[in-house]
Amino acid sequence: MKEFKFLMIINILCVSAMMAFLSVVGPIIRALNLQEWHAGVTVSIAGILWVILSRFWGKKSDIVGRKPILFMGVLGVAIGYFLLAIFVNSAIVSPPNILISFIILILTRAIIGAFYSAITPVSNALVADEIDEKHRTSYIAKLGASNGLGMVLGPAAGGFLAVYGLATPLYTFAILPLIAAFLILIFIPKVRISKIKEPSYLKIFDKRLRVPMLAAFLTMSVVITSQVCLGFFVIDRLNMQLIESAKVTGYILSLIGIVFIVSQIFVSKLKDITPTQWLKYGSVFSVIGYMIVSFSQNQWVLGTGFCIGTFGLGFIFPAFQTLAVNLVSKEEKGAASGTVSAAQGLGMIVGPLLSTFLYKLNPMAPFLLSAFLFVILFLVSTKELKRVPSN
Repeated sequence: MKEFKFLMIINILCVSAMMAFLSVVGPIIRALNLQEWHAGVTVSIAGILWVILSRFWGKKSDIVGRKPILFMGVLGVAIGYFLLAIFVNSAIVSPPNILISFIILILTRAIIGAFYSAITPVSNALVADEIDEKHRTSYIAKLGASNGLGMVLGPAAGGFLAVYGLATPLYTFAILPLIAAFLILIFIPKVRISKIKEPSYLKIFDKRLRVPMLAAFLTMSVVITSQVCLGFFVIDRLNMQLIESAKVTGYILSLIGIVFIVSQIFVSKLKDITPTQWLKYGSVFSVIGYMIVSFSQNQWVLGTGFCIGTFGLGFIFPAFQTLAVNLVSKEEKGAASGTVSAAQGLGMIVGPLLSTFLYKLNPMAPFLLSAFLFVILFLVSTKELKRVPSN
């Protein structure tokens, strides 16, 4: 798969852009005189569009091809990001009415979420088209590692650039999806699979996809919980000012990204372990990590907990993505990837809404819930292994 390295670069650029925003979302919310739940709703709206459109993009790519859908998604993210940056830059100088700020944040995040929902399912479907089942987990893990690199670059640069203004990272990283769009035009071939003339009719609750969908939902709920609550946690629990908290949040998210890369490289090297086994092993690490995060009192313990938890997440992400495409026919791979991606989007809705509500009650509560969710995933994956050992 000659174009795979360019697909990795495209994902690095897009994830970097997304993560740069999350490193400053806490300070932006506080600077605009909004509350924690506003952050939860703002992030959730992207998840709502993800749920609605992931299957649409995946099925559409089964019909018209991967390249045009991937290009459209990346270009839409760039447009949404520029609009968000323009607003934040203006609002920080002269904060508008709280309702106006809230509505504009929702609209710009909705644009980003609507188009970003195409990138993950189409990228995974493109890999599934080209790579045989035996090596598929390895390739999807490598793609996940590229996402991890984006998780490193985005927050690190976002936290650093925040020193020059909270809108600066947004302007800077709005350029990255444009670069990704150029790479798609030049390096991603138009046709890499046999043309599918009829759309697939995979049901959204197809019983074959129950385990990967549950894993996707729980895992993304926890990831978004971490991203949304971390900035507030650093401000409130570690008693830091807005700009300093943005830097620390960026550094911790960068550390998380490094661990995410390492763990997925680890997965890519071990080809004899099944996706369901990876779900089980990853859940164990994540339970331990998020318990440590819950009781952390300084940035070092906080970072350690996130590293342990993220090491487990690096096992889980490629596992449920691979499991989804392995369980369906060739004609259903785009739809299956989109369905599981929609489950991730649902996690983006529930995660921030529930976590910001719980955070208001107790800053520890969202992270304790995260640990509990991975206990559930451990039990489900253990049961699935007993039922179908070859999964």
